[in-house]
Amino acid sequence: MSKIHMGNITCISCGKESPFRYWDMIDPMFDRSVKDKVLSGELFTFTCPHCGFKRRVTYDCIYQEMGRGIYLHLVTTENSYMQAVNMYADRDEHSGYVLSSEIVRIVLSQNQLAEKIRIFDEGLDDRIVEIIKAYYLTELYQQVPDFEAEEVLFYKNDAGEYEIAFLSKDGNHRTISFTRQMYEGIYEDIGRRLPPINQEIEVDMEIAMEYLKQ
Repeated sequence: MSKIHMGNITCISCGKESPFRYWDMIDPMFDRSVKDKVLSGELFTFTCPHCGFKRRVTYDCIYQEMGRGIYLHLVTTENSYMQAVNMYADRDEHSGYVLSSEIVRIVLSQNQLAEKIRIFDEGLDDRIVEIIKAYYLTELYQQVPDFEAEEVLFYKNDAGEYEIAFLSKDGNHRTISFTRQMYEGIYEDIGRRLPPINQEIEVDMEIAMEYLKQ
């Protein structure tokens, strides 16, 4: 069940204060639209009722799909990061908030939260996706040495193709597409040598590079 609390936000455009709904626990079990709003960013968007100005609001929250055993924990500060790490450090099969058999990921941005949802919705292993991202980012840096990637994210486009978006600081974004066949080939080569997917709580490109060394 979702849990929320109300707080106030001062609009940076008009300076007026308005209420805002913060989602502490996001559970789309009974309302699919909640999941759609996470993916679109609407759940994290403040729209000033006085002047109409919109901006993203970053805050800690947990997204869970209990029926699938998936828990995604968004953290925004070093303190909340350490709290999350400690929360999941001693998981076992019989006790604790999240069992060791369930998939937990700590993410550091709203974009990463949405990305993990997309990856698991496709039935993909996020470690393999991170390996693919790392490979193509290396290729991009070789072709465009001065490119500065701010975020690298997995998407599924309107045509149903898998894409990696390279978001740059200067707005000169790049994208590449890859096939499910490519993913399956990498999974066969590397994925089966990796530990069970539920043993990790953080998966990013840096960790993906460590997988390649194994």
